[in-house]
Amino acid sequence: MHADDAEALTEQLAERFRQLQAQHRLTAVELEARTLHSRKNVGWIRTGGRRLPAHHVLQAYDEEFGTGTELADLGQRIRTARTLVRMRTMQARADAGTQTPTRDTDEEVRQTDRRQVIELGALSALALSTHQRMNSAVEDATLDELEADADEIARAYGSAPHAALLPEVGGRWQQVRDILDGPISPQARPRVVTLGGQFSYFLGRLAFNAGDMRSSRRFTRLADMYATETREPVLLMSVATLWSSIAYHTGRYQEAAAALHRVHNVRDPYMDARVAAYEARTFAKLGDHDAARQALDRMERTASTHTPIPGETPVGPAAVAMFRSGVAITLGDRTMATEWAPLAVEGYRRGGGDFTVEESQHADVTMALAHVAGRHRATEPEEAARIAQVVLAARPTHTVITRLRQCAEAFHPGDRELPAVAAFLDGWRALPALPVGTSVQ
Repeated sequence: MHADDAEALTEQLAERFRQLQAQHRLTAVELEARTLHSRKNVGWIRTGGRRLPAHHVLQAYDEEFGTGTELADLGQRIRTARTLVRMRTMQARADAGTQTPTRDTDEEVRQTDRRQVIELGALSALALSTHQRMNSAVEDATLDELEADADEIARAYGSAPHAALLPEVGGRWQQVRDILDGPISPQARPRVVTLGGQFSYFLGRLAFNAGDMRSSRRFTRLADMYATETREPVLLMSVATLWSSIAYHTGRYQEAAAALHRVHNVRDPYMDARVAAYEARTFAKLGDHDAARQALDRMERTASTHTPIPGETPVGPAAVAMFRSGVAITLGDRTMATEWAPLAVEGYRRGGGDFTVEESQHADVTMALAHVAGRHRATEPEEAARIAQVVLAARPTHTVITRLRQCAEAFHPGDRELPAVAAFLDGWRALPALPVGTSVQ
């Protein structure tokens, strides 16, 4: 993706928006009154400038114009294009000999599934042996660049396509691995080891989102070794939550709890709420309802807004609502689910430091489940199906697909005759058995 592609998409959005405005004879003032979004957004779109309205604003215009998801999709393509340009600029600052080949078009990004599997497999094979080869001369400037890259990846992780992130993270991981293969001064080693842990963690998380548990375990094991050496709290706690997620999403809830217990004496304001949230969902699965509710309260007490840094995504207001509503579904507490699910959906629409595409989709699916799950359920199966259908069409990660399966199984026999429910279930049944790695979008 080149800069001119982003500019062309921006002009395409501007031209299409001007066309729709003319067709519907709606001024910026009238659109502001109808959507409750500032008229400044209209100006930003029409002029094709650098300012791009938020995703939920473009969705509101789609709804007003009756264009489905056309404007919102164009906006996402522009954000993706701009992210790729930024990532490529960042990559160019790294040593010329360590650059990773990049992909140049949207079409190539969409067709990278097979390459991702190959890249993850090749990288994870190297991860298997790297823990025995941890000792290159390195300049401070190189470490400064790598640390800046790790920060940039952390900020982009929640919304950037993982197909674009994989070669970026992988290239830097290999660069750090090469540094660790050589002699390092005692002063530089802690920084290099921390970077090795951060990039290994990111690769483990990407593999996890791909459903490639073998590669995820390899990277996480390596990140764990780095974290044990450096004792950096955010890295230690991030690795523990990734171990817990691997166990949780493979049905081994005791192991998931044990992974979190390993860091019960480690504290950091950035990670405390995330650990508590994962404890809550695990206790709920284990049937310990009191412990789950106590962990949710602890999560809410320690939650705060943070700029993302290398490691897990912080837990802010949207994530608090998402975890409370999701755990409520497991606990069978429909009152709690219906109270918190709308807050989570709205919170992720506003964006913020705790935004990730995956967790915003979890919030949407939880909203759908709140309509159909439990004995005393609401009578809105078609709304549940509509929400689930939107998420299904967005190429969700394997953890979101698991929740969608739960939603599909929650419809009563009588619901299945309803058009919206039937359409969702048809789409669910048609979901291909994709090879490992294809959910890494």
